[in-house]
Amino acid sequence: MISNILIFVDDLKYLSDYRKAGVSAFLFALEDFSVGYKTYSIEEINNVDVSNKYVIINRILTSDDIDKLKKIIKKFKNIKGLVFEDVGVYEFLRKLDTNLELILFQNHFCTNSNSVNFWLDKVDSVFISNELTYDEISLITKQAKKSVCLHLFGYNQVMYSRRLLLSNWSEYFALPSKKQNTITDQATKVQFKVYEDKYGTIMYSGNIFNGHELLNLKNVKYFYINTMLIPHQRILQFLKDLNSIDTQNEDDGFLHKSTIYKLKERAK
Repeated sequence: MISNILIFVDDLKYLSDYRKAGVSAFLFALEDFSVGYKTYSIEEINNVDVSNKYVIINRILTSDDIDKLKKIIKKFKNIKGLVFEDVGVYEFLRKLDTNLELILFQNHFCTNSNSVNFWLDKVDSVFISNELTYDEISLITKQAKKSVCLHLFGYNQVMYSRRLLLSNWSEYFALPSKKQNTITDQATKVQFKVYEDKYGTIMYSGNIFNGHELLNLKNVKYFYINTMLIPHQRILQFLKDLNSIDTQNEDDGFLHKSTIYKLKERAK
């Protein structure tokens, strides 16, 4: 077991299992400020007695949301850091006198060493996109000014919409409402897991990303495990053997097959 695992806590009753497995850094999604995760009130998070406690905020926030968040942050107790997506969070936090570690987590950004180092001048760490190849991730970790965070295990976030996509679909076709569903692209037959709450919809990959090869890399602050929608026993199995893989439900994403981020310019 390695020491720098950061795990998302999808149920407080599993905390003791994670600690027994050797995990010492824990991530909690803040109620009303996170989408696609099981969320907790600030009181619930404050009452959790663990070291290295982090809070994730991954919604795109309005000005009113920012004002509410400022008040909630004043209530933080024994929270080591904040994992955030909206750069507006950074803009107001940098003006506050807090000791919070700041970790930027934008799922589809931070894809090159220039952008990574730009942000590492401002925050404590960043999540590297795991839609890159192993070689690309390896290069970025070597060139990064500070240690970075890498996805290790869990469903990849494909997209985030502020619209209630499942509810809209159910209403339009007069179907029973579901807050979680699995959909299939008719052309490719690729499946996606969809998770909705009152703040929007997150679409996850159909297969669990298993990046155990990344454990060979250095200059990593945390290897992240996203437990959402994964059976608890599989999480414990993976923690026990970080090299294990379920070939039916897991894959290595883009580690060995590159994807395209930007179309090449056409010749005039």
